[in-house]
Amino acid sequence: MEKQSITHTSSSMSSSWIRGTCIGRGCFGTVNTAINKTDGEVFAVKSVDLATCLPAQLESLENEITVLRSLKPHPYIVRFLGDGVSKEGATSFRNLHLEYLPEGDAAKNGIDETLLRRYAACLVSALRHVHSQGLVHCDVKARNVLISRSSGVKLADFGSAIRVSRPTAKCKITPRGSPLWMAPEVIRGEYQGPESDVWSLGCTVIEMLTGKPAWEDLGVDSLSRIGFSDELPIFPLTKLSETGRDFLDKCLKRDLSQRWSCDQLMQHPFLSESQCHDSSCAESSPRYVLDWVNSDEEDEEVERSEWSAAMTRICKIATTRGANWETDGWVDVRSHHPSEEERAKIEYSEHNASLNPYDDVADESARSDVAVYPNRPPGNEDSAAEVPYEVVMILRLLMECMVYSRITCVSTE
Repeated sequence: MEKQSITHTSSSMSSSWIRGTCIGRGCFGTVNTAINKTDGEVFAVKSVDLATCLPAQLESLENEITVLRSLKPHPYIVRFLGDGVSKEGATSFRNLHLEYLPEGDAAKNGIDETLLRRYAACLVSALRHVHSQGLVHCDVKARNVLISRSSGVKLADFGSAIRVSRPTAKCKITPRGSPLWMAPEVIRGEYQGPESDVWSLGCTVIEMLTGKPAWEDLGVDSLSRIGFSDELPIFPLTKLSETGRDFLDKCLKRDLSQRWSCDQLMQHPFLSESQCHDSSCAESSPRYVLDWVNSDEEDEEVERSEWSAAMTRICKIATTRGANWETDGWVDVRSHHPSEEERAKIEYSEHNASLNPYDDVADESARSDVAVYPNRPPGNEDSAAEVPYEVVMILRLLMECMVYSRITCVSTE
């Protein structure tokens, strides 16, 4: 069920949610993590300062709120959770509440073709849905593609989105989006529609493959090449199969009438083998601090043989000599750099000690214990080390055995 709008009335302490760490900043404003004080839900909040923001910043945020309100939910589009106005101290913010995807965006060091097929299929599915609702995204690029836990992706940032309108010879348009991803007709100020999103999709696929934009940033010269030449983006042919190259060819036609629609692209062989056709593969991102614990049962199952081997090792440890803490090979269970969820949890705990009290002795470990996140997905270098369920149980049994061995020593003496 969708989260209703949350509005601050006085300060962040007295509101129903707490603003966390800043995770993004740009011409649109800022993006922070946030946590609901009532149920512990973690989400992202995009904000502009109403006193200092430029009119264009507020217009972009209001446009995104309007578009997301009207857009039907889709598994490969970041979920809209509500909006509101908050007063935090002397500052008033206009806020957009969104699903939080901690893995970040797809503008990284490049990916292999297998993963690229999945990502491309998710994006084509998302764009097909957007276009079917009479909308154009206008700013498709890897930084607006967020990675989800399921190894799929979700389309984000609808601040530039517009309603579909047919091109007219008499009326020039104002280009919207990021220049290096714009289609030729957009650069020329002629038209911006679903076909333009498909061109941007092709540029984004190249960007995700290579880890850098499809066009080199040469300022005005780049705009001239994109809008007024016969050039096409260049990418290493060895990195993509013939099927993949054909997919890009269908996206990057300079004549927009020759470009494939998203309906056609979904049938292309490059995407036909992807696993993103079924919405069931789009696993929702964690909404609550403890969502990492509630993972699939199959991830928590431990074979009896593994338990037997683990118990054998523990029995060897439980001797009257005690444990040798200096031995190499211990599993790191604490991150030097806590993740955004952990920081949000810490802030939540600091402001709500009565709801989540910590013992004085165990305060530090309680705040960073990654047993709360036993199945955190990989990919975030700043997140806590992944600790399998069986390792957590082994460590727990280890502590019990140590206590038992010490009691035995005392009784023997």
